[in-house]
Amino acid sequence: MITRGKGGGRSLPYKSVLAIVALALAACAPRDEVPTFLVVRKPFRHQVTALGNLKAAKVTRLTVPQEVKGTVRLAWLASEGRLEEGDVVARFDPAMMRDRLREGRLDRDSARLEVAKARLQSDGKVADFDTSLQVADLELGLARRYQKTDDSVFSRHEIIESEIDEELAGERREHAKISRETEKVRGRTEVEILEIKKRKAQLEIDQAEKGLDALEVRAPHGGLFTLARNWRGEPLEAGSEMWRGQPIGELPDLTLMEAEVFVLEADAGGLETGKGATVTVEAHPEKAFPARIRLVDAVAKPRFRGSPVQYFGVTLELESADGLPMKPGHRVRAALLLEEIGEALVLPRQAVFTQGGEHRVYVKNGSGFTARKVEIGAKSVGLVVVISGLDGGEVIALRRPVDLEEETKDAGTEVTQSQ
Repeated sequence: MITRGKGGGRSLPYKSVLAIVALALAACAPRDEVPTFLVVRKPFRHQVTALGNLKAAKVTRLTVPQEVKGTVRLAWLASEGRLEEGDVVARFDPAMMRDRLREGRLDRDSARLEVAKARLQSDGKVADFDTSLQVADLELGLARRYQKTDDSVFSRHEIIESEIDEELAGERREHAKISRETEKVRGRTEVEILEIKKRKAQLEIDQAEKGLDALEVRAPHGGLFTLARNWRGEPLEAGSEMWRGQPIGELPDLTLMEAEVFVLEADAGGLETGKGATVTVEAHPEKAFPARIRLVDAVAKPRFRGSPVQYFGVTLELESADGLPMKPGHRVRAALLLEEIGEALVLPRQAVFTQGGEHRVYVKNGSGFTARKVEIGAKSVGLVVVISGLDGGEVIALRRPVDLEEETKDAGTEVTQSQ
């Protein structure tokens, strides 16, 4: 509504006047005020949170004893749960091992008889050759003693025949001697082969006896016993046929626990072994346990199938796990201290910009700002440490001033905020 004044002129309503004044003040206000940040020295902590699970640092894998040869039937099996040192984990049916023991003893006894037989046969043949050698010696002696050599008494034919008899007697003696030595060697070789067969049978007996002694598996230490599963995820059952080295189950030592947690790849800067952490069991959030990074995966991997998010697997060694009941599989929350500086120039990441591979900030200079190159160090989520190029007490821009942004465009270089 328009009203007339005392002089007959028109006057505007009060609300309209206020609106006009507000517009005028807005027109006079700074067109583009830049938010700033005061640079001061303060402590810097880069700490990341990670989730994961408890696991035993020492896990004993229980298997069918190596002393058991071939297959063996599982007769009894302990239930999953807490076991103490010396508790029976599994018992095996001794029938198969007893059969092997009986077969081994039969083989050993048979080998012993064969050895005795071979020795008797060899000794008999050697004795025969000894007799042949004695006969040959006698024939050779007679041939030499009664050899016909006088050509005035004997004819040429008789002399030659006598020489042939002497030579033949000598050949028989040499043949008997060589045959006797050959038989000795052959007999020893045959006996040695049979001795090997006997030792093999004895080895089978020893293995069967050890297998019988090992048919009862006991817990080497206390822990939480879990059964082995087959490829279908089904637990092992009594009555199954097993072979040596086949897993029966696992027995983790609950006195030595560690945590396996997963750190986002984006938060993993400075993640390395030896650095400290604290672990809280979600079932008991009232207590935090000191820990240390023992192992870091070499590469980041997705935790879930089809997820693009990458994580580094980290194993934390608990310095003390006393005071609370802990079991493998309990969910934990860990705080990993990746970097700690007592005093540093700590800036918001949005205040640091990158241009041409260099880091820079915009320092307030009177009524404007000046670009300055800086060197940055440790980083955390949202914060960055400046090593050089900036002093405490200076004021910097939290975004690029408009006038400097235009200069950058004119220079043809791209400026981005530090990541």
